[in-house]
Amino acid sequence: MIIARDKVQALMPHQTLTKIQGEPTHKAIRKLEKELGANLIAVPCSWGVNKGHLGELHDPAIFLARNGAPYAPPAAAPLAYPDMPVGATTAAREQIRAEHELAQYDWQTLQHVRRIAVNLVAAAIEPVYYAELDDPDEGLNAVSVRELLQFIRERYCQIDQSEIDKNMETFYEGMDPSLPLSVYIRKQEECQDFANDAKVPISDQTMITTATKHALQCGDYTEAWKEWNRGTDAQKTWRDWKSHWTRAFNENRAIQRLTGNSFRANATIETELSDQLVTSLDNLAYAAVQKNDTIVKFIETIKQQQDTIHKLQAQNGELMTKLLEGQSAADADAKRGGTTGEKHAWDPSGYCWTHGYKVKKGHNSKTCKTRGEGHHESATRSNIMGGNEANKTWIAK
Repeated sequence: MIIARDKVQALMPHQTLTKIQGEPTHKAIRKLEKELGANLIAVPCSWGVNKGHLGELHDPAIFLARNGAPYAPPAAAPLAYPDMPVGATTAAREQIRAEHELAQYDWQTLQHVRRIAVNLVAAAIEPVYYAELDDPDEGLNAVSVRELLQFIRERYCQIDQSEIDKNMETFYEGMDPSLPLSVYIRKQEECQDFANDAKVPISDQTMITTATKHALQCGDYTEAWKEWNRGTDAQKTWRDWKSHWTRAFNENRAIQRLTGNSFRANATIETELSDQLVTSLDNLAYAAVQKNDTIVKFIETIKQQQDTIHKLQAQNGELMTKLLEGQSAADADAKRGGTTGEKHAWDPSGYCWTHGYKVKKGHNSKTCKTRGEGHHESATRSNIMGGNEANKTWIAK
């Protein structure tokens, strides 16, 4: 099976790339690379991880991190004829022939894509800027598109410190929760690409730590963080982060649509926990290596605090129930005794050193449960022993 080069190029949306006038700049090269990337994605292949031939352009490490698998084209052309095992059945022979034809088709397509990519870039840049690579006999045949662009960037697209600083400022800008998470992800990946071009790369660990901090700043996502943190290191790649947090943001947005707001019963606790996590992650965001064990311990501490709060809330509920039950019983007794309200509750002859003259029946200096400093158990209404004189003129009705 033979495929013509023009048929491969016909699949590409940009038949020509935006021409760069004069010396190439980083901005101009980035625009050219976006157009070229769209072309490469448009030509499918079996090893492109659903990104076509984009791996011809991208740095292998970045391609792997973003797509979860390497771009792995065949290293050599397939054999001229299929290798048929002795004794193979007719069905097996047909299958081998079909696979061999497909391998030949893919290989031819790969060679066409590689030459088309180099030719498109060369046509967009004035020849004087890549003359060193242009062999008098072979031209650019021995040069890959990644090598060509790398040469141009290193010679002419120098990035100064102010541009690097501006890029990092953009990188550390948080996300807008009203927009799809993909907008933020695209921003972060473009910043990573820029930093890579400037030879001050942003590691995937920094991408993950910074993005997690920004996600927690958007609201109630501590549960999403806990779920993320439970994964193994192998399950915490940048690609995994994008999948996990995109799902978390979509779920939260769905809840808000159903409820009409982002209220949650434990919103205050969630906000406090999120703030504490953000503070911790803020310190880690600038580190080259993420110290995951430190975060694990931090989360465990937060969990213990939250458990304590829940226990206290339960205890308070039980106490309130008992108080209400006790008050109901007292009211019932009062009704049976023919007395209610003020007449039943207060002791006209009572006194407490800490609380003064107006105390309920059964409450006196000796039985007081909430005593002040220097409390005297022997203090009475006739001898207050320097105690509290509150409600001294009160007379029971």
